[in-house]
Amino acid sequence: MSNLPDSSSIEKDAHGNPFWTCDSPVGELEITINLAKPEKDPRAIAAAAQTAAGKGEICDLCWASAGSDGPAHLLHSGEPVHEVRLGDESWAWWFSPYGYFPEHLIVAAPEHRPMAIDHGTIARLLDFADAFPQWFIGSNADLPIVGGSILGHDHFQGGGYRFPLMDAPVERRFAIDGLERVLAGIVRWPASVVRLRCADRTAISEAACRVMDAWRPFTFEECAIEAFTLEPKGSAAFGSARERAAAQAKGTGPGDSSTESDLLQRRFVQHNTLNPILWREGDDYVMDLVLRNNRITPERPYGLFHVPESLFHIKKENIGLIEIMGRAILPARLAAELPLIKDECSRAFYEILQATGVFKQTPSGRAGWEAFVATI
Repeated sequence: MSNLPDSSSIEKDAHGNPFWTCDSPVGELEITINLAKPEKDPRAIAAAAQTAAGKGEICDLCWASAGSDGPAHLLHSGEPVHEVRLGDESWAWWFSPYGYFPEHLIVAAPEHRPMAIDHGTIARLLDFADAFPQWFIGSNADLPIVGGSILGHDHFQGGGYRFPLMDAPVERRFAIDGLERVLAGIVRWPASVVRLRCADRTAISEAACRVMDAWRPFTFEECAIEAFTLEPKGSAAFGSARERAAAQAKGTGPGDSSTESDLLQRRFVQHNTLNPILWREGDDYVMDLVLRNNRITPERPYGLFHVPESLFHIKKENIGLIEIMGRAILPARLAAELPLIKDECSRAFYEILQATGVFKQTPSGRAGWEAFVATI
């Protein structure tokens, strides 16, 4: 990759966290080291998603939780918690204690249920943007590896901040049949991003749902994109590489040679998901849909489109909503090594963003974009 020149000195944000910016081939990126938030192993996040998704469970985002992130703790300490009508439900929202960026807020579903990116998600994001046009709103993905640290409770994040991704230009336009009023295009960004823009809420909602519906089942072998694999029942996103390889050796689709008994012991596991991000510019809705994939392989057991293990000394936690938008949140353990590792952190973050891209800047990546756009 190209060298990323140093472009700023290290400053401190309002919470005392080290912060700086760096130049990159797609413009300025932001690097922060969060001194308060503990670093999580991606395997632990995947395991938590398996055990904490059921109704009746309690997590930090639940009203009944005493966790430091959630509304019960904030109400007890006198901090305000508000409600907003999203769809036919009243969701709670409050300003996050972590303060990753100005006016960072969390919006949580009224019941404890797993995160899900579906047509209802798009409608709820639009409801929030109508109620609070001054803030962006977005969602982590709904699958391990590419999801956030709390996958068991449906929630959004938003706030009063403009991220580098939001200023990235569209490098290629394309049309969506029947929705010509929607300006659609591919964003010039290391991750793979479709941008939609339209003043008509109904039209942009339909366009976003069509992109989502096209991406969920999309497979393109040249880019190593598989929408599903057939795996042993009970295997998590970070099941053993040996077990997963053995399952794939038996066949990975309905047309393989597996016996009926063998198929009953296995399940289809979905890999394609996305990060939807929405904000307002004048009368227009602008929505970025970041295409994500959580497939793992024996060679890349931590995720084929995730942080390479060679960069775990900088970061190993999942790349979620905030970071995919161009603001790194690096672990506190790195603070003691500043400023010596500042440039290394900057280069690593751009390389991590490149790793998340399902369509790389290669001939096969460009062919993948062509094939995907044709399905929308």
